[in-house]
Amino acid sequence: GEEESLPLGAQQPKEGGGNGDEDEAKHFRDVCRSYQQYATFHEAKQRGVDGRLRRLLLASGAASFSGDGSDASEGEIIDPTVESILPPSMKPNSSESKVRQKQLLDATIQNQYFLDWVLKYSGVPTSQEFIRLRESSGGSFEWVTEEQASKVDSVLKSVARDWSAECKDERAVAYDPIIEALETHLPVKDFYGSNCVPRVAVPGSGLGRLAWEIYSRGYSVQGSDFSLPMLLASDFLLNGCGIPDEDVVGGSAPPAVSYRRFNISPWIAETKNQLSFENRVRPLIVPDVNPSSLLFAPASGESPSPEFTMLAGDFLQLYSNFLPVRDVDGTNGGQSNLRAENKFHAVACSFFLDTAPSLPHYLITIYHMLEDGGLLVSFGPLMYHWSGHGAVLPGDLNERESEESSVISAYRRRTMHLDQRYLSSIDYTWDDLKHMVERCGFEILEENLKVPANYASDSRSMMTVSYDCAFLVARKT
Repeated sequence: GEEESLPLGAQQPKEGGGNGDEDEAKHFRDVCRSYQQYATFHEAKQRGVDGRLRRLLLASGAASFSGDGSDASEGEIIDPTVESILPPSMKPNSSESKVRQKQLLDATIQNQYFLDWVLKYSGVPTSQEFIRLRESSGGSFEWVTEEQASKVDSVLKSVARDWSAECKDERAVAYDPIIEALETHLPVKDFYGSNCVPRVAVPGSGLGRLAWEIYSRGYSVQGSDFSLPMLLASDFLLNGCGIPDEDVVGGSAPPAVSYRRFNISPWIAETKNQLSFENRVRPLIVPDVNPSSLLFAPASGESPSPEFTMLAGDFLQLYSNFLPVRDVDGTNGGQSNLRAENKFHAVACSFFLDTAPSLPHYLITIYHMLEDGGLLVSFGPLMYHWSGHGAVLPGDLNERESEESSVISAYRRRTMHLDQRYLSSIDYTWDDLKHMVERCGFEILEENLKVPANYASDSRSMMTVSYDCAFLVARKT
């Protein structure tokens, strides 16, 4: 069955420890504040839009214009004005505008309601407690940045992608080939009667649906992700949506409905490329299945049950201790790794490999995480998350800077504000990646290129971004 785990809020380091602990505690606090301030940010943005509409009307002389042109005599031609051509729902104080404002407010509130459940499960004050704190602060209050607030919108889109019925086709493209490859090359039935369940690592698991789907097939799964905003939501969806029997009316509801479901409107931040306002605020129900419903009995009297765990942290930091123990001179020295008995039978990932700040280090780590004969199963594009910043410019090539020099080069001054991972990232072609996979010691079993796939896309938007993804199955030899 599923391993017991504390909510993420109970696992966070407390302030007062080392600098690393203090940084982690501050990051956790900032992420929670971005959840708490979600509705307040969206309401402020809408007030800004209303202000622009009023200024537009005022600047166009609409202050002297009354009505919508219906006062004109029959047959009289009136030149169009800004106010006369604007939709009634965009005219401040009109009855139509008030209806639209209420729809937007309701969508914002239902999103905040879901986020408050996430916060509550993590043992963190909700938005209501934030509002009381703000009102009592006397105007002195710490707001998150716009960038931090925008990450919550990304979380809601990812929740929809992983846990709504509307996005099932998008999930199927990215997840089904991975699951089918595991069932083909690593069937659970091959482990029946043994004292082992096939272990699958799912790095970059985000909101956890791929990891959950693999677990539902009988594999032991360990998901992981670096993004704390995503992990807070996945922790709640995977562990906090179940309703205990005593909470169900009469205690007799079937398991299929004994879980909390929420209406969320994940697209309300998307104001461009919308066909209608109704599309923008439309609600989706999440989760579309009961995440806590998976309780496995052993396949036979001798086989253990599969386990499901999730880890928070950077991939290389989480799994670097699978790497061989090396001597000072860099040679192996013949020492075996202490975690060799916990190696995985497969690493399965979707939209993950290109998040690496150093792809060679990811591939080498994956190789050492696997048992002999273990599988690497990957689906995704080559967007390279850490690419696009910190390029060397022509003027930088004429500078010389030694490590001992006290003079900081123009390049370092220009890039010192960037995360160092931007400065070490290299973009590799698919052929480059395959070469490294094979040189690590993998045999490529399957390869499928240019598979069209979307990522957290609004199916009703006028614009969708589609990737021609690559699918790879490789076996450690």
